[in-house]
Amino acid sequence: FGDENEPVEIKPNPLPRIKPEVSFSTVWSKKIGQGAKEKALRIEPTIQGKRVISASPDGKVKSHFADSGKEIWTVDIKDIFEEQNSSYELLGNLDILTGGVEANSEHVFVCSATGHLFALNQIDGSFAWRASISSESLSPPRVDNDLLVIQTIDGKVAAYDASDGSKRWEYAAKIPPLTLRGTSTPAVYEDIVIAGFSNGRIAFITRDDGLAAYEQIIGVPEGVSDLEKLVDLDGEMAIENNVLYIAGYQGRLVAIDLRAGEILWEKEASSLVGVSVGFGNVYLISADGKVIAYNGTNGREVWRVEALLNRNLNAPLVTGSFLAFTDFEGYLHLLAQSDGRFVARKKLDSRGVGARLVQQEGRIYALGNGGTLSVLEIR
Repeated sequence: FGDENEPVEIKPNPLPRIKPEVSFSTVWSKKIGQGAKEKALRIEPTIQGKRVISASPDGKVKSHFADSGKEIWTVDIKDIFEEQNSSYELLGNLDILTGGVEANSEHVFVCSATGHLFALNQIDGSFAWRASISSESLSPPRVDNDLLVIQTIDGKVAAYDASDGSKRWEYAAKIPPLTLRGTSTPAVYEDIVIAGFSNGRIAFITRDDGLAAYEQIIGVPEGVSDLEKLVDLDGEMAIENNVLYIAGYQGRLVAIDLRAGEILWEKEASSLVGVSVGFGNVYLISADGKVIAYNGTNGREVWRVEALLNRNLNAPLVTGSFLAFTDFEGYLHLLAQSDGRFVARKKLDSRGVGARLVQQEGRIYALGNGGTLSVLEIR
């Protein structure tokens, strides 16, 4: 008889055999920096106009032309600290950057491990401004016209002026003693900022003055230990046709009508990476690696795939008629949105791909943990 308290070893499912129907071709790939390696940092690239901007935990920020991969500029945030005589803040800080990347037509925004929000000029990567934030941010800021919203691991959401970094407001949630390392990325919808917290609550905050307009509980802490009570909202949320879809860890998947402020439907769910929408479905990747499609209108299950259990799947990306996501071994998987069948697979980075995939005009941009940005087309 084994000891009851011995941890059960969870083995990842082996890769299923598939019949490829399409293939991935690599358009270009570039080394961005040292990469996240084994760290749980997920600094995702962003596309602004004809440029793709990427960053690495070691402080490198690079801008490339999205079509050709030609480098426009490269900047090292360490140099900016030194120019400002504040390099002492980086001593003992192995990671320089922890959150990003966001951009608008004027600036590129990243967050540093020292609790700063940096803005670089979009045109040449030169330093524009920096602002102090209350704690580390592990998700990208979100820019909406003149407003830049950032969520930090201490349970705060703050808004800054995107042009000069002056602080507009701050909203604080009570956070439990034990949380998952990560924060969800806030969303801006009309005149509200939507943020999910590690206490299992989602807050609707007024865009202009940072006041709580409405709160909704997605996960209710149950059990005795702090671990059993974990109800973190860490993953991606999705908004389509004025409906918000959000899922938490050990909680629920909930569809909320943003106009009426009421829950349309809910399902028991546990997700670390969140959801995406397409084809009238909402796609959830569960904490144990199930890929489930629900009908967006009524929450009825459309299909589920259980072939990739415990492979540490990343957030799902809708691209064309497909659903794309990566796993801990760095494989990029492609499923048909219609029925969940596997249509293609490609190994991208043996260290895995932790950063969220992004797409534009049918191209998928994947930043691997080894520090290489790959741009792929589906053929």
